[in-house]
Amino acid sequence: MAHQSIPGHGKRFPGQLGIVLLVLTFVVASVCGAHASERLNVVSAFLIDQNSRRVLFEQNADAQIPPASLTKVISMYVALDHIRAGKASLADKVKISARAARTGGSRMFLTRGETVSLDELLMGMAVSSGNDASVAVAEHIAGSTDRFVQLMNAKARALGMTETTFRNVNGLPAAGQKTTARDMGKLAVSYLTAHPQALRYHSTRFIRHNKVITTNKNPMLGNCEGADGLKTGWVCASGYNLISTVKRGNTRLVAVVLGAENSQVRGQEMNRLIDAGYRSLRGEGPSVAAVLPRLSPADYRIDLHKTNSLAYAEVSKHKKKIAARKGKLRAGKTGSKQHASAQVSKSSKSSKAVKGKSPDKSAATSKAVATVRREKAKAVPSNKSVRATKVQQARKAAVARKTETKTTVKRSKPATAASTKKTAAPPRTPVQRAERTDKRG
Repeated sequence: MAHQSIPGHGKRFPGQLGIVLLVLTFVVASVCGAHASERLNVVSAFLIDQNSRRVLFEQNADAQIPPASLTKVISMYVALDHIRAGKASLADKVKISARAARTGGSRMFLTRGETVSLDELLMGMAVSSGNDASVAVAEHIAGSTDRFVQLMNAKARALGMTETTFRNVNGLPAAGQKTTARDMGKLAVSYLTAHPQALRYHSTRFIRHNKVITTNKNPMLGNCEGADGLKTGWVCASGYNLISTVKRGNTRLVAVVLGAENSQVRGQEMNRLIDAGYRSLRGEGPSVAAVLPRLSPADYRIDLHKTNSLAYAEVSKHKKKIAARKGKLRAGKTGSKQHASAQVSKSSKSSKAVKGKSPDKSAATSKAVATVRREKAKAVPSNKSVRATKVQQARKAAVARKTETKTTVKRSKPATAASTKKTAAPPRTPVQRAERTDKRG
């Protein structure tokens, strides 16, 4: 076997050096392959423990990417902050503007001029991913979408979302609108801590508005144990985005994946990341990155049809409940009519029976009927009887007044006589009488 020498050196190396190089190449390739399997098939990802705020996994977490409809999470956050501060109410009636009604993309199917509660609009933002609902909420809360965007960016700064800028209220494509997986993770954790009740919006499977049914597109609902929110997003510039939250036992994880190739990959990689997180917390590996290589992506495929099927199953169940309620109402009305018919039939039968009875019995029955009528007449007097009673009362009052007047006159006469006697001249003395007699003479 020929020997090779390295120029400038007197030592000679055997030809097996090539074999050593091949082995080293294989080892390096194996290490690189292992590192690649630790990654998710998305542009960026982030996983955090909601309770401890410990970051469990990150992958290109600071790479900037358009947020798409994930924007609606901070829009809802700002709206719920205003409601908690007493500046708005879920019961507020919002009149839909022409601008809101004509907003394109995913919609709740609002129409111009209709009135919808703020609560319904928030549900439309979470379930339908309604761009129209987002505009309507922004106009109601801040007066205009521009002022509302200012509130959104102020909130982002307060949460430490240093790599995020919002340009509109719903995530439709806009120059300069960007975020990162890390910033979206911060937003989701803060949002769920401040407004845990918001999960009732994000876990709802469908809504119906203006006779149109729209379903929740979150692939984790029904496919991942403990999944109960949050939000999906997609625009051409970003690919498929998803924020998800899952609670198992007392542990809630919040995960973000951005830039997936399609909705299937988005759901699959999110499912895989969540499971790796819980396995790591159970001690099955020192870290999520160490657990991921053992989890085959094929084992975490999401049944997207199941998500829609479950949503429409709930639609069907809801329709059945409404039908059953209507059936009970109809049955109640029918029962009332039947009861009334039975009463009429019973009374007609009794009247026929009275006609067929002996004269004595029918006479007794007639008296009883007359008595009942008199009692009813007493209980509910007619207009004539009321007028007659008033006339009688007036007459009695007049007689009473006359009697009182006569009594007063009789009493006053003796008093006059007495007073006359008191004022009369005193009787004359004999001398006075004599003097009078002399004068006459």
